[in-house]
Amino acid sequence: MTSTGQQLHNKRFRRLGIGLGIASALIALLAALGVFWLPGFAKSQLETHLTEMLQRPVTVASVELKFHTLELTINDLQVNDHASSPGTAAPLLSFHKLHVDLSIESLKYRAPVVSSITLANPQIRLIREAGGQFNIADLLEKFGNTGAQETEADDQQSPFSISNINIQNGRVEWIDRNKNSEHTISEINLNIPVISRLHGTGTGWVEPRFDAKINNAPVSLTGKLQPFAANQEATLDLKFDAIDIAHYKPYLALPQGVQLLTGYYDGDLSFTINQEPDQAPKYLLNGKTTLRQLTFSNSAVATPYQAGMQKLEIAFAKTDLTGAAPFRLRINSHQITLTRQSDSEPVLALGRLSINNLSINKNKQRIALGDVVLDELKASLRRDAQGAIDIAQLFSPQTATEPEAKVTVAMSQSRIPIPSRKPSPNSNSTITAERQPAATTTASAQAAPGNEAWTPEIKSIRLNNAALRYEDLSLAKVTPMIIDSLNLSLEDIDPQGINPLHLTLQGQVNQHGSIKASGSLAWSPLASDLSLDLNSVDIVSLQSWLGDQLTALLTSGDVSFNGNVKAGGNPLKIEVKGQGKLANFNLIDSQKAHDLLHWKKLDIGQLDFVNDPLRVNIGSIHLSDFFARMTILADGTLNLKQIIRQEQKTPDGTASTITASPPPVSSKHDTPVHIDKIFLQNGRINFNDRFIKPNYHANLTALTGQIGPLYPGKSGKIDIRGMVSKTAPLQISGTIDPFSAELLLDIVAQVKDIDLPPLSPYSAKYIGYAIEKGKLSADVNYQVENGALTADNKIFLDQFTLGEKIDSEAGGSLPISLAIALLKNRRGEIDIHLPLKGSINDPDFNLGDIIFQAVINLITKAITSPFSLLGSVMEGSEELSEIPFTPGLATIDESSVQRLQALADVLKDRPSLQLEISGHYDPVNDHEGLKHAILQNTIKAHKLADDAKKGIAGGTIAQLTLTPEDYDKYLEVAYKKEKFEKPKNTIGLAKSLPGAEMEQLMLAHITVNDNDLQVLAENRAIAARDWLIENGGISSDRVFVVGSHEDTGSEQRPGSRVEFVLK
Repeated sequence: MTSTGQQLHNKRFRRLGIGLGIASALIALLAALGVFWLPGFAKSQLETHLTEMLQRPVTVASVELKFHTLELTINDLQVNDHASSPGTAAPLLSFHKLHVDLSIESLKYRAPVVSSITLANPQIRLIREAGGQFNIADLLEKFGNTGAQETEADDQQSPFSISNINIQNGRVEWIDRNKNSEHTISEINLNIPVISRLHGTGTGWVEPRFDAKINNAPVSLTGKLQPFAANQEATLDLKFDAIDIAHYKPYLALPQGVQLLTGYYDGDLSFTINQEPDQAPKYLLNGKTTLRQLTFSNSAVATPYQAGMQKLEIAFAKTDLTGAAPFRLRINSHQITLTRQSDSEPVLALGRLSINNLSINKNKQRIALGDVVLDELKASLRRDAQGAIDIAQLFSPQTATEPEAKVTVAMSQSRIPIPSRKPSPNSNSTITAERQPAATTTASAQAAPGNEAWTPEIKSIRLNNAALRYEDLSLAKVTPMIIDSLNLSLEDIDPQGINPLHLTLQGQVNQHGSIKASGSLAWSPLASDLSLDLNSVDIVSLQSWLGDQLTALLTSGDVSFNGNVKAGGNPLKIEVKGQGKLANFNLIDSQKAHDLLHWKKLDIGQLDFVNDPLRVNIGSIHLSDFFARMTILADGTLNLKQIIRQEQKTPDGTASTITASPPPVSSKHDTPVHIDKIFLQNGRINFNDRFIKPNYHANLTALTGQIGPLYPGKSGKIDIRGMVSKTAPLQISGTIDPFSAELLLDIVAQVKDIDLPPLSPYSAKYIGYAIEKGKLSADVNYQVENGALTADNKIFLDQFTLGEKIDSEAGGSLPISLAIALLKNRRGEIDIHLPLKGSINDPDFNLGDIIFQAVINLITKAITSPFSLLGSVMEGSEELSEIPFTPGLATIDESSVQRLQALADVLKDRPSLQLEISGHYDPVNDHEGLKHAILQNTIKAHKLADDAKKGIAGGTIAQLTLTPEDYDKYLEVAYKKEKFEKPKNTIGLAKSLPGAEMEQLMLAHITVNDNDLQVLAENRAIAARDWLIENGGISSDRVFVVGSHEDTGSEQRPGSRVEFVLK
């Protein structure tokens, strides 16, 4: 190297050294400034500018700058609130340290490259005052709209890279003085390994991790994001555990009276976000959320309750949150309970509710529930003493909260469906809800275009191993109805009820009964086709649905049915086919503490029922081991008629009994009922009459028989046999047609040897005597045709003897002793024939009244018409009260002989009777008749005188009978011997006259006076008396002639007679 070159080299080296020295000095100066001056300056400027910007006091403990490592650290920054000063209250915002490490590679990429950012112990304190103002309201207003002022250049993608972003142990406090609540998000930790938009790295994945505790409940968020790629994707996993939702009660919009008690919220969710260029973003959700130990109470209902749920799980499987595809999820809940606050046992409990494929299609406004499964459902229904169903009270408001809202819940008797013993009889089985404003809104919404109603879809509902309990507290000592092991399946469900669903059901009723059903069911309109199998189902608990109409108490009863039930159409048509049974039925009078009705078995075979048009076909009815207590009550009504209450309020408010009047004849028609056979076996009827004093009772036992067939136009046979008081055999036979338009009846009933002394209550009341002894046999025949009743009663009393006399208004004036004397024969027997007639179409028709009046009339005839009374025991005895005579004669003819013989027989058979005989004459007929008799006797006398002259014996005038020739011959003889002036011929001699003229002249000169007529009447009575004594064999001391009487007579009853009176 030359010297010149060496000098030049040294000169350059010297310049470089000077430059480096200056640079070093500058660097040293800057370092000194950065260490000793700049941190303080930066701290001061930071406090000043932040205070001015935030309008709040801002303090910074220190600022550290490391130029050689490009690190910045801000320590203990604190932003105080308006109302606080440093050190006097918790700050609005603070952090312990903010550390930023800028990479030297920022020069390389000409963009910010941060190696790490760490924020330690950040804290934010947010307050909402009682008036609703926030402590950062001014900041939100100031900085809330800055984004609107950004230019389009701000939207360009500026490169940057930030690594190791960390927030450590952060904390957010939320103080809500408006709701009087406080919330804390603590232990906030955020880590983002890298986020970069440098060239070549913008498509990389960002994997953040966030952890915190919300009110001490852990929450974590992890994921992977590509925020700067053309095809943006993100996957975020969110987990939270045991979030206590009771902390958030002030923010829950719960109905009035509902209070949240406990509840915890867990979640394990995964969000997937994908947005391709020029495409709408897609949001998919996977995972599940769980609501645990949820309990709340409701005190705003008629029956306050507490509800709880152990767990509710909602699972999401690729659920599209944008609504472009159906929203799919699964729901499972466990141990749901609802308990009255007054009880410890739940009224409703559900072991598990599962909806495995819930789909919500927003575009089609359709909700598909898929398969709904309910396991271990338990429900307890209770009917209180006032007749209200408590489960309805659980959802009925305690008091109305809005004037325009009205909710009415009334549950009582059902005439259906459905359909108490103590509620008002005017109550209905209805649930009515009215809310006028809501109805108006709904109508408007339905009318508005685009507001179509959402359509639900349910594939199936399954109820597994359910248990239902029904208890009626309005009845005393009634076993609850319990249906358990209940399985129900509903398939192909149309929520609108138009298309039929398929139903299958089976369960156990009160441990020994069972129910099975299967078939189809729709309800809009109603249409069902069900196969039903009931086996020994206890119906005791269902009796309250009859309301207060049932006056007795059902203590047992098992119903069975196997068949098919169809319903549908408008008007509703119901068809029932199958076999039924009602067994072990027992109905008691709870007030009198005795049985009313019971039977062991009532079988109905081959039932075919249709309601419209009505048709009832029954193959057979078997009733065995039955009992009925029939009592005539003190007011004269029958107890069995009062089992179903038949009273209603009349306009004046008093109760009146409804009496069904028969329909007009023109409206009568056949009743379409067909019963092949009715079988009775081993029946008993206990009859009590409390209307009579003293009371009367009797028992019908061993009732067995059959009736049928019965249907319109066919008279079914009746054959029933039994015993009265276990000693008197009873037989009922005949025919009956109860279902034709007109009742057709022909029944014969026979009973033998009923002891009469037990009937003394009736004899004492109606005839004034007790019965000492005797037996009753009866043979009665009742016929009904075209509404006309004809009855033939043959009653036989053996050794009927009256006891002591008893004061009785009804029987005091009755000639009972005479009636018995007239009716009883010498063997102590009374044989009565008592016919009856009436019309069953008469609204006042009463068979008992007709029979009673007939008996009273029969006894009364002992005085008014004793021979009519005898007519009830002897046919034709009514004619024995008299015998007729030929006018003018006292001779007994052949027809009268027959009557006298019958009368003699009556007297012989009734030795206690006496007979009075009175003769009667007709002043006109007998006057002329007696003249003819005198004429006849005069003619006969001349015949006898002529025979005597000839030596011929002729006998008496009465015995003589004249031939026509003799009559003409001796008429002329008698005429000639008469002393009166006779017609003469022209020569002055008696003129020869025809026989008729001679008779007229002789009759004209015969004189008959009243004494002659009285003697005629007396002779008639004597003739009858003599015949009875001489020919009838009657003792003379029993027959008395009591005198003669003038009697003009009539066409039906001639005056020429003899009358008999029995005493």
